[in-house]
Amino acid sequence: MNLGALLDFCGNLLDYDPVNATYRDQLVSLLNDAQTRLLSDRPWQFSTVERSLSVWTDTQIEVSVSAGSSAVSGTGFPVSTSTIKPGSTLDGAVITWTDSGGKASTHTIAWVKATNSLFLDRDYEGVSGTYTATVRRRDIFLPGDSVVVDGVQDPSVGIPAQVAFLSRFEEEDAQLDPTLLGRVEAYLQAPAKRTPAPHAPRGIAVVSASSQGARTINVWMVNVLGPLATNFPLYRRDVSDGFESAFSQIATFQLSDSQTLTFTPETIPSRTGLYRRYYFTCPEAGVLAPLRIRDANPEQGTPTVGTDTINPEGAVTLQPDLSLATLESQAFRSTAIRYIHQNGAAYQGINLYPHPSADQQLLIRHVRAPRRLLEDQDAPLIPASHSEVLAYATLESLSLKVSNPALAEVYARKKAQVIASLEQAYLQRVPRRIVKGLPIAGQRYVSNPFGPLKFTP
Repeated sequence: MNLGALLDFCGNLLDYDPVNATYRDQLVSLLNDAQTRLLSDRPWQFSTVERSLSVWTDTQIEVSVSAGSSAVSGTGFPVSTSTIKPGSTLDGAVITWTDSGGKASTHTIAWVKATNSLFLDRDYEGVSGTYTATVRRRDIFLPGDSVVVDGVQDPSVGIPAQVAFLSRFEEEDAQLDPTLLGRVEAYLQAPAKRTPAPHAPRGIAVVSASSQGARTINVWMVNVLGPLATNFPLYRRDVSDGFESAFSQIATFQLSDSQTLTFTPETIPSRTGLYRRYYFTCPEAGVLAPLRIRDANPEQGTPTVGTDTINPEGAVTLQPDLSLATLESQAFRSTAIRYIHQNGAAYQGINLYPHPSADQQLLIRHVRAPRRLLEDQDAPLIPASHSEVLAYATLESLSLKVSNPALAEVYARKKAQVIASLEQAYLQRVPRRIVKGLPIAGQRYVSNPFGPLKFTP
């Protein structure tokens, strides 16, 4: 079943199917909530994926810094010259150096502007000068739809080798050196990364145009960190990626046949490192899932057609084609970039021990969160043979909402029957072993024979 069929299924069982946008939105929200709760806490075969993540080793660069400024100059900083895919792999990296006075300084690189210019996350407080700095990218961030990590493998050794999980307690117990480089032996949980969301869409203007069609355009704005620094690109490889924030508040525009919109993000402090991006929907054109605003005016020259991500300096105007005829065309819909709702706009992270001594790839197997169902043709991640479980879970919530616990119990039993069948068919059997006791101090993989029994994945 796709979303349209699920909505019809719910309407048929309830004998209530009004043509009401508010009711549809609430029902769609309940269906998405049911799918997320069902699929996010178990290793279902159909929701487990294996992805190859980029891992960068430590590097050294020459930097010239001035006290009281976040601007840094140098040479050879890696940066993209494309306006369609801007950014640098150094964005978000931790940079450390020791000044001539012997004081160590540690900063985060906010963003790289050019091969000879980058910005720190705050003003430098040490002695001005030119220094050799170490750049570390130790936190490896998983895609935004990652829920639970099932396994990590190192493919750099030929046949991919399994990487063991190491808890923070075991790391401290063994007194491991966090700066060590070498062949990967274990991975640890790291703090998640979250990009702050803008309060409201900024820089939107209504301008004159011709033959646009009367329509409603709903617009959201998102902030983006490191559009070229993600360990795994969640969007198509021919468009800009990055660590996206959640949506801002919505801005709604009622446009006439002679009106359209332009987008000019304002200039913000460079030390924020925040790129800006817009998304929109148009109910009259059937665009119910947020699509990315992209420049479509070849006559203006700058930016390049297809540009959609603007750096902190702003001062660039995007002129998309938002005419009703274009939004309804298959050519537009087949190439449009749909917003991928992240897992709470947070990106889980892991660390490696030791960290690789050279740039390499890392294989991650994880459970992914389902993508939101927004348009009638969207299909749930659950196999079609069992997708009615979403309808039963939704109807259970609706029955409780209207104070009918008896009917809710009926749908709860139906849901349980389908889930039992789904478990038999698609739930992975995770291999486990029994470990007795806690690790002996200094011995990461040797267990203490005295102590409680525990199950480990």
